[in-house]
Amino acid sequence: MKLTTCSALLMAVALVGCTDRARDRFSSLVERAQSIVGSKDAAEQAPAAPDLLTQLISWDAIGMNLAYVHLRAGPAVRSEDHQHHYMVQGCQLVLGSDQQDKAIRSVQVALSPGCNVDVGGLLGLPQRQPLNTLTFGVFDGVIGAGQYLADCLRDCGNAYVPSVYLVAQGSRALQFKQVMLTAELATDPAMEAGEQWADAMVAKESEDWVVRDLGFNCQPQKYRDVAAQALRTVKPEFFSFGDELEFPKCPAVEAAANSEPKAGAFTVPTGMVMVPQPAGPCDMDYDKRLCAAGLKANEVSIHGPEDEDFKGYGCAYRIVPAPGNAVPSGSTVTYRSAWEAG
Repeated sequence: MKLTTCSALLMAVALVGCTDRARDRFSSLVERAQSIVGSKDAAEQAPAAPDLLTQLISWDAIGMNLAYVHLRAGPAVRSEDHQHHYMVQGCQLVLGSDQQDKAIRSVQVALSPGCNVDVGGLLGLPQRQPLNTLTFGVFDGVIGAGQYLADCLRDCGNAYVPSVYLVAQGSRALQFKQVMLTAELATDPAMEAGEQWADAMVAKESEDWVVRDLGFNCQPQKYRDVAAQALRTVKPEFFSFGDELEFPKCPAVEAAANSEPKAGAFTVPTGMVMVPQPAGPCDMDYDKRLCAAGLKANEVSIHGPEDEDFKGYGCAYRIVPAPGNAVPSGSTVTYRSAWEAG
């Protein structure tokens, strides 16, 4: 039979007798033993700190100090253009940072057999969602929204390998952060899916609309169902989340962003009008901005409980079609604005 520390001390004092000196010595030894045992028990009861990979595959990673990752994982394998490559517990990660390379702005994790992390929490699921079982169809079924985009779908040349993307924006509760899947058009399943998507659009639009104008990036909702069906079983190469993720933009939007601001609407190559962006985080005159662009405003006033994506009283939000999309001149753009009940 094993004896505990305190039991052994009690037997020792019984053997030496209960003198005052023995009692004092015994009390001191008991206090030391209890202190040691108590510290051990407290350590066993304290919850274990999450490992670094769990921390990085969570929304807590966005805004985390890059120096903390360096301290835990060591220096990056390489760093370029504010992109820092790490290998953490078998997972290849690319951490995008701010201009000062101090805080993490985005996380990209590569799908690989040795990195089957759980992304269920990121997607708001109550159950586990192993990364390696993720397909475009599974992701689309979870988020129920998002835009299918592509670098190029036809006559892309050999200068680079184009990719397709599914990008979704989180709610106000997630501060409108983004989640994205990326698949290179390099495998047979991905290339076949890209061809199906392109064929359907060429049949309805034109070859130039797909090849030259990249119209599917300007009107992603127009052929969303076609893209979703074609890419349903395709597995992505990368899963990304965070702020300001990099993905293709409508050529007209990029041209407008890289040019001096101009009054009025910006006409896209296909003769459509681009839905304007709100002026800052709270645009109370968004209806005037729409009218100036040649569009009709349909403001839905909300009174009562706030929406999850509520942006402040009087602010335009939940804009459909979304800013950046190209629509025919005179189209109606619907948006919400909340007002305090009087």
